[in-house]
Amino acid sequence: MIPVDFVPWSCVESSMTNDPLQSLRLQMLNDVLPVGLGAVARLRSARAGDLFNDLARGQDGVANLRQDGEDDARQLRDFLDQLAPGLGNPVVEVDVEVQSRSAAPPSQEKDIQELQERLVLMAERVAQLKAALTKIEP
Repeated sequence: MIPVDFVPWSCVESSMTNDPLQSLRLQMLNDVLPVGLGAVARLRSARAGDLFNDLARGQDGVANLRQDGEDDARQLRDFLDQLAPGLGNPVVEVDVEVQSRSAAPPSQEKDIQELQERLVLMAERVAQLKAALTKIEP
């Protein structure tokens, strides 16, 4: 299983664009949930002024809220996965393709054939050497 932290969510979003509800759910879990939990954490810690300042700052402020809420969002997604696998962290569909290869690529086949020819020559030379040695021995 691939840890959720290592999943490239931009790739997941693009692969799920065929199902608009799945895309919406994914966007809610990955974009809206961390920001919302970051805002709730700010309100709980009596930092409402920081929350309003971040909201007024636009994208940078939202990025701060997302960063603050990411740990809580990850825990919530993991809890949802314990209830039903794939509920919190979406299952990523993959296409697996198997390509068959010949036993050896063409360049290796040529090398193997050349090696076999050299082995035959070596065997012939060893046989000639043995024959020559038997003539010398009394």
